[in-house]
Amino acid sequence: MKTVKSVLAVVSAVSLTVFFGGCPSRESYLQKHSPAFVQGYRSGCENGRESARNSFIERKPPERYFSDSEYKEGWDEGYESCYEDEEFEQQMSRPAIFRE
Repeated sequence: MKTVKSVLAVVSAVSLTVFFGGCPSRESYLQKHSPAFVQGYRSGCENGRESARNSFIERKPPERYFSDSEYKEGWDEGYESCYEDEEFEQQMSRPAIFRE
C-alpha cells in the first residue's frame, strides 16, 4: 500500500511539472495580445478564481465586457482558465479519499 502511494506521489509531481513547465507562461501569452484583451483576461481571471473558491457568489463581468469585444474575449478566456486552475488546486489539496 505504501509503495502505491509513493508511486502516485511521484507520478503526480512529474505530471504537474510537465503540465506547468511545458506550457508558456501566462505573461508571455498575454504579451501577444492587445491591452484591452489583457485587462479583460486579468479581470476574468480574478473573477474565475473567486467563483471557484465560492460558488455562492454570482460573479458578473463589468460594463466594459458588453461594449468592447477584445476585452470580452480576454475576460472569457481568463475566467475559464483561472476557474479551472483554481478548481484543480482545490481538488489536489483535499485528502485523496475526498477527491472525485
